[in-house]
Amino acid sequence: MAKCKEEVVMKKLAFALIVAVVACGSSYAIPILRPGDAVIAIDTDPLASRSSYPGGENPTFILDGDPGTKYLNFGGNFTGFIVTPSAPAQVQSFVMATANDAEGRDPKVWKLYGTNDPITSTDNSTGLAENWVLVDSGTVALPADRLTVGPVVTVNNAAAYASYKMVVEQTKGATIMQVGDVLMYASTDGSGASVIGPGNPIIAVQAAPDSRYPGAEGPANIIDGTLAKYLNFGKTNSGFIVTPSIGSSIIDAFQITTANDSPERDPLSWEIYGTNDAIATEDNGQGDAEMWALIASGLVFLPMERDTVGPMVSFANGDAYTSYKMIFPLLRDGDAANSMQIAEVQFYGVPEPATLALLGLGAISLVRKRRA
Repeated sequence: MAKCKEEVVMKKLAFALIVAVVACGSSYAIPILRPGDAVIAIDTDPLASRSSYPGGENPTFILDGDPGTKYLNFGGNFTGFIVTPSAPAQVQSFVMATANDAEGRDPKVWKLYGTNDPITSTDNSTGLAENWVLVDSGTVALPADRLTVGPVVTVNNAAAYASYKMVVEQTKGATIMQVGDVLMYASTDGSGASVIGPGNPIIAVQAAPDSRYPGAEGPANIIDGTLAKYLNFGKTNSGFIVTPSIGSSIIDAFQITTANDSPERDPLSWEIYGTNDAIATEDNGQGDAEMWALIASGLVFLPMERDTVGPMVSFANGDAYTSYKMIFPLLRDGDAANSMQIAEVQFYGVPEPATLALLGLGAISLVRKRRA
């Protein structure tokens, strides 16, 4: 009987907690973000090109039949080339040959596009001036051996195109992309003559999200409880997407902790969005793969002192979301800054009632286990 009475009391206390937090509606109720929450870097700017290559390692060398010469692009991921065969062709397979060194620069993930538009894109541009059709995509397992032809890659292609664009979305890990030779075939097994070769017009391209960060200064640092920082070379309009493990929540305040140096990199303005969609945006993407609702925006005046917690910024919000996107359109000194950086971010608010109910039931379960 006593045990039943205690459980009733615990249920009433849990319910009272739920009612109090929801009814209170005050800012700063509960920290929402925790170490380990899923977080990715983003930049909402349009796709950009950082494509460049040494004069002696330009894209024409992938057409010369000699893997000892190579095409190297300092842009790394998302670099590639546009090539125009002597006549329209239905490419159904290709092979690549590895270059002379640095296996990490080898292509790993590829996409092949086709167009029948005249090529007006310029060398080292984004390669987006034409209407392109995605033909196929996949991975290529190039050998570790250097100056070696890789396996035949079959392409699912039912049409002939006047020009093709090959994009290396990922290398084997390096920040530079290189390849010795590329051959494309009308056959599905790499037999016959290549439809591209010496003398065909070819240019270097890259269409990449502007978001990028050093390996040790990624977005996970902003919720790790330390002063390690998140730095994004995308500068303005960079930020992050975070999915709190606490579940659906209603946030109405945040605080930012400044990083260790370079005050010019501090955010000056902010925008916060919410979504209940599953996050499909990839790390360093543009953050536009989901449906987002603008919650609030404004200015934040962070202290000049380094490694210092900034002011609490509150805003009106009554809607619950499972994920949040925060971007920084302006920096303290965008002209002088080479990146955006922050050390920590914390959102404040309340879990939505259903989440609070689960937390209350969890507390009851814990008491039961302790008394058992």
